[in-house]
Amino acid sequence: MAGNAKHDVRRDRRPRLAGPARLAKRLYVGLALLTAGCASLTVADTQPLPAAKLEPLGADQISRGGYRLETLPVSPDASDLIVVLAMSGGGKRSAAFGYGALKGMREVMVDTANGPRSLLGEIGVITGVSGGSFPAAYYGLYHDKAFGRFETDFLYADTNSSIYGIYLLPWNWTWLVDPGVGTNDFMARVYDRTMFHGATFADLEANGRPLIGIGATDISYGTPFLFTQSTFDEICSDLSAFPVSRAVAASNGFPGLFSPVTLTNHAENCGGRTPGWIRRVSQAERHDPLSRLGVEAKRADRYLDAERTRYVHLSDGGVSDNLALRRVGNQLQTLSAEDLRARGLVPVRRLLIISIDGQGAQDSTVALRRNVGGIFALLGLVVGGKIDNFSFETLTLINEQVRLLSEKVREARCSQAPIIEGASCGDVRAELLQISLEEQPDSPLMTQIHAIPKGTTLTLKRGDIDLLVQAGHDAVITSAPLRAFLDGYPPVTAPSRLSAAAGLSPALH
Repeated sequence: MAGNAKHDVRRDRRPRLAGPARLAKRLYVGLALLTAGCASLTVADTQPLPAAKLEPLGADQISRGGYRLETLPVSPDASDLIVVLAMSGGGKRSAAFGYGALKGMREVMVDTANGPRSLLGEIGVITGVSGGSFPAAYYGLYHDKAFGRFETDFLYADTNSSIYGIYLLPWNWTWLVDPGVGTNDFMARVYDRTMFHGATFADLEANGRPLIGIGATDISYGTPFLFTQSTFDEICSDLSAFPVSRAVAASNGFPGLFSPVTLTNHAENCGGRTPGWIRRVSQAERHDPLSRLGVEAKRADRYLDAERTRYVHLSDGGVSDNLALRRVGNQLQTLSAEDLRARGLVPVRRLLIISIDGQGAQDSTVALRRNVGGIFALLGLVVGGKIDNFSFETLTLINEQVRLLSEKVREARCSQAPIIEGASCGDVRAELLQISLEEQPDSPLMTQIHAIPKGTTLTLKRGDIDLLVQAGHDAVITSAPLRAFLDGYPPVTAPSRLSAAAGLSPALH
């Protein structure tokens, strides 16, 4: 008995965990056991630019080749019209509307010197953020084969069930115990399995134009981030092997619901190389708080210095730019008339930027209810209100930048010759058009669409999807401003082949 008593005393002297700590330990052990059988998940990261791709110090670009507009071949009979399409965020609602807009653009014909062509075939660039990145990336990979497949591969799918599975199914709980794995890494796997099937940006490059610019938000700085090689140059990384699915997941990483997608910055491997446009920004512009060019240069400086930015953490692109326009617009201002001449853009007479906005207005019906809903409903209202207000400022800014660009193109043309390929050097027009779901006129179709719940959900009823696709199609083919712009584009003599640099390549850093 004495021995037993002694044993009891020793046992009693062992440090005991307090109730909460003991519970936490048990939970941790339980999670470890549950996740022991979790499926492994490979998380793709950036790869440094190989030395063979680096340009010499002092060159205008950090690397050669890669997924940027000037590397994508130009048709020998290319017209002197450049179209940039921007597809907004807004969950599956916006994805369906944007997809319908693409279908409508197949039917809108453009008179060119080489005969009628579809507006869709004239598009050189498609940018997309959040919900808009789905149809943008899908079309970029499959082109005309996308039509009829995108509905079944994505629009009709219950994507929300995959989101629930990340949180509710124990075999998906790797993100709880592995700091190198996040919830959005699982969504990237879902997108790859259902839509992209291992595709990388090298596959997009092999498909040629249009260039697909998938937009996300760098949450460290609150600035837009565009997946092109010009942007990856700033972090000295090679975009070609990066999965398209992971870029789309970053673009759709709604804050609070999904973890950010993290990229490693390899800038220290580039030996101090900087893009030429940054070197040309004066110190006065860098120190001028009202200089947009200076602000853009300072943004790039953060990436070029790996001591300041070791990692790039990316979240939903709609947070910084729900219209997928700001990064393009901010870089248009870096072009001078001399740049336009040097890059072979003098033959361009028309630049059309089309904003496809399927988000719709903020859900104001909450003003009629006492309760706003749960945490995710509240997040949607707060973020949605910020996005809606910010979108107006974006349109105002881009409209001014487009106007200034048309003046630069006109200056570049007229400094070369009074007549350029059969047209007056001053015959230049650049315009921003918005085709918005919310601005469509009243109709039986729109009455049905207004009844569809607003928000960034990734699951909608099949009938609602069909209505939104039809609305996007109709909005394009009935757009009076679009028709007026195209009517003001009379064909002249057949233009010679635009140089390989044509297409606003420096405008997509």
